Amino acid sequence: MGKMKLQFLSRSDIERIHAASINVLETIGAQFLNDKALDYLENYGCIIDRKRMIAKIPEAVVDEFMKKALPEYPWFNRNLKRIQKREVYFQTFGQGTYITDRNGVAHPSTIKDVEKVAIVGNELESVDRPHPWAVFARDLNPVTSNLHAALVVWNRVNNPNKSIQVRGNDRETQLIAVEMGSILTGGIEELRKTPIVAGGVCPTSPLVWPGPGLDTMMIAAENGLYNETIGMATSGSMAPMSLAGTMVVHNAEMLSFEVFCQLVAYDAGWNSIAAQMGCSSSIIDVRKGYYPVGNPEMALLNAAAQELAQYYRCPSRVAGA
Repeated sequence: MGKMKLQFLSRSDIERIHAASINVLETIGAQFLNDKALDYLENYGCIIDRKRMIAKIPEAVVDEFMKKALPEYPWFNRNLKRIQKREVYFQTFGQGTYITDRNGVAHPSTIKDVEKVAIVGNELESVDRPHPWAVFARDLNPVTSNLHAALVVWNRVNNPNKSIQVRGNDRETQLIAVEMGSILTGGIEELRKTPIVAGGVCPTSPLVWPGPGLDTMMIAAENGLYNETIGMATSGSMAPMSLAGTMVVHNAEMLSFEVFCQLVAYDAGWNSIAAQMGCSSSIIDVRKGYYPVGNPEMALLNAAAQELAQYYRCPSRVAGA
């Protein structure tokens, strides 16, 4: 029996969004708030404005490095074995900052809450990755809390069907994450075969890549490891009010991410690396001025983002709320 497929964008829609995204990257560019990142981009044909830290990315550069994009982003478990390949995976995510107890009282989330979520995720059949960032350990130093959370997940998630990941959030912690991954897997060469360490950062829409996060991406790409991102272009605030305009901003961010990851990896001697696009876009609540989730527009934006990723043959993840 064949599979039914719900499709939101036509081929023409996708090609128009792609063309508009290329126009944005060529004429406006993206901000890369990191001098080393700008060096990489300049060396591969991008036009750099050092004063404003903007890189304009020509279409030829996009075409060259998007061809290197890998269509899959494999996951590995606590035993360093690859999770069974399939089309769709589910993970806990969100970096919640509060937890509501059974008595209805909310408190700032702690490393103990990270552990509780990991334990539940370890047991739930529907969860493929109990993510260490499902909630934020606010009782720890925010610079190093991600590393502590990753160790909690490593120690608590032993289900062979669950994926494990370690990641820093700036240059220093990402170097530590690579060292941790090397120790856990048995060396840097083994880590490259079972990359449980990834780099990445969320762009600040529209089209701004934070410096510390770029460091994590460069360290990962230079070591032949994975990268991932989640765009959050929001209609009516950080993107145009129209959903189509928001998708152009989002797509331009994703193309700049993928191209940057691939050119850094190529410069380091790797033909290509897995770099996962992501979307958690929504639409602004114009009455209250905040970013809501679970609305119809969010579902449409994330469905469209996934279809664009398929068009580029790139792995992707999108918000489920």
